[in-house]
Amino acid sequence: MKKMRKVITLGAMMFGLFLCSAMAQHKPIKVRNVKGNPFKVVVGTPKPIAKRDMIYGHEYADLGLSVKWATSNIDANNAGGYYGRIVAWGEINEKNSYTPSTSVHYERSRGSISGDSNNDLARRVWGGKWRIPTVQEMRELREKCTWTWSRESGRNGYVVRSKINGNYIFLPAVGVNYNNGIKEMNVSGFYWTATPYNNTSSYRLQFSKGSINVNWGSRYEGYYIRAVCD
Repeated sequence: MKKMRKVITLGAMMFGLFLCSAMAQHKPIKVRNVKGNPFKVVVGTPKPIAKRDMIYGHEYADLGLSVKWATSNIDANNAGGYYGRIVAWGEINEKNSYTPSTSVHYERSRGSISGDSNNDLARRVWGGKWRIPTVQEMRELREKCTWTWSRESGRNGYVVRSKINGNYIFLPAVGVNYNNGIKEMNVSGFYWTATPYNNTSSYRLQFSKGSINVNWGSRYEGYYIRAVCD
């Protein structure tokens, strides 16, 4: 009897150590009841993955997609405080007026500007293989990631988490510049793609809380650039 008690006690201790180990690692474990039917006990919550690396001097996140995504907008620390350089489609510099009459590419026939250093802000400023994403790459980001409205460093926006590997980026809702003023700050986000829609519009990412779209906007409006790298 004593021997059996020792075996039972030892077994209970081993199970306790196993349970503690699983809790420390935040992993789910399976326990069987007396009839042998398995049920799942979830212990803790896995910590979010935030893997970062550098290429051509700028940080990116590998989301397991066809391209690597930058973790910040172009010129995110600029003096203007707009969380990045805001430009009309195919233009390089910020300006005082964002209207059809001040747009370089409004009502002009253009192909994709991705990788064109004269018109692609990412390639012009960051160099290397950095460039503005195409509409296909933006749609891939939209479809192959989970989008969660959140707040980071005082800014509203989306945590965009890969369904493939769990890594993520944050896209702030930093508004749009049209008719000569920043609008929808902390409410909506607007990001250019390199792909034209017609002679007056190009594809963009546009989002607000509860709404994420890859559609098109007028080329004269000022949006932000979230670069990608091959």
